[in-house]
Amino acid sequence: MLLLMKKLLGILVLGLLWCNFGIAVSLTYDDLKKSEKALIKNPEDVLVLSSTNTGFIQSKISKDYLNYFNDYFIAREDCLATQVSLKFPAYWWLEVVDCTYRNEKNIIYKYNLDLLFDIAHERYLNLHSAAKKQVSLSKNKGDVGSFLWTERSVIINSFQKMEMFLERVYLAELNKDSDPKGLEIDDDEIISASSGSGFFVSKEGHIITNFHVIDNCNVVKVNFKGKQVNTKIIAIDKKNDLAIIQTDINPSKVLPVSNKDVTLLQDVIVAGYPLGKSISSSIKMHKGSVTALTGYEDNYSNFQTDATINQGNSGGPIIDKYGNVVGIAVATWVEQGVQGIHFGIKSSVLKTFANSKELNFLPPNRREISEKKLGELISDSTTYLECWMTGAKIKKMIAKADSKKAFFSKFK
Repeated sequence: MLLLMKKLLGILVLGLLWCNFGIAVSLTYDDLKKSEKALIKNPEDVLVLSSTNTGFIQSKISKDYLNYFNDYFIAREDCLATQVSLKFPAYWWLEVVDCTYRNEKNIIYKYNLDLLFDIAHERYLNLHSAAKKQVSLSKNKGDVGSFLWTERSVIINSFQKMEMFLERVYLAELNKDSDPKGLEIDDDEIISASSGSGFFVSKEGHIITNFHVIDNCNVVKVNFKGKQVNTKIIAIDKKNDLAIIQTDINPSKVLPVSNKDVTLLQDVIVAGYPLGKSISSSIKMHKGSVTALTGYEDNYSNFQTDATINQGNSGGPIIDKYGNVVGIAVATWVEQGVQGIHFGIKSSVLKTFANSKELNFLPPNRREISEKKLGELISDSTTYLECWMTGAKIKKMIAKADSKKAFFSKFK
């Protein structure tokens, strides 16, 4: 346990290093190790788990998580030591990140925590991107202050997400035998039942989403600038899982749709509101690339990506570096031992559907835009959707257990 505490302290140390040394002074490996040793004095002050659920803390899934957590930092230390033996080439942080992730995948399998793979992969992508920037900004092998700051933030955030996720899994396991018919909901009561994502494609308030997001909803509401607004369903395409809805909102920004389908290894961004508001009300964005040009069972209307798509992402845009929609997030492959397989609907399928309904899109952008402007465009044009249903519909769909809807956890 003492070793585990020491490794946890390693996270906090990375942030403190920034304060201790600052940007102007180059950091070396010796500086790093001396600072860690100086700060490892009171490991009992560090809380390993923030949860107050005693059952969860004592559960096997929690113990497996702590072992995985401990082994992650051992793997990172081993990878760092390897780079030291190579006398720190200019790209050493890239190598540390890649090496740690390769080892981490084996650790995940070792403790049967496959369900954490998506969060771990997201962390890896963020760290790899930061390390790549560090290499391009400075060839000084010792000047690692800015990367340590980023690493600290990304690692702490990812482990917090993992713990919250595992606690939800634990609670869901406790309640898995509960009968949905026993839900204390009146059959005629209309309540918020599930969530999804969408995006504006016209200044007249047209929103694109998945059909399964709005399926069986009595009311579909869009959350926009702190307000909930009712929508009207304009058109649906059940086969391709698409829908067009409209509001009386006149958005300041809308997303253009690409005239070309994606290509292999093309960089893409998935945007939306995964897991609804259970994590936060902020938009989430995940970077990745196109890994196949067909979907499940050679569905040529879809493509495959390793950019993370979770429940609640459905209907959100998949965007290229120009700010054009190249796909619509639709599904992820959920199976033990399978990770990083997610699907999007091709932009050509969306355009065919929209044209048949006389909905025209803005012409696609031809110039690459800065990350800041791209983030603003995506944030201002991507929407959080809520499906309001009667109690009777909720009970029926949960009982069937074959719905793609991202039902809120209180109904599961």
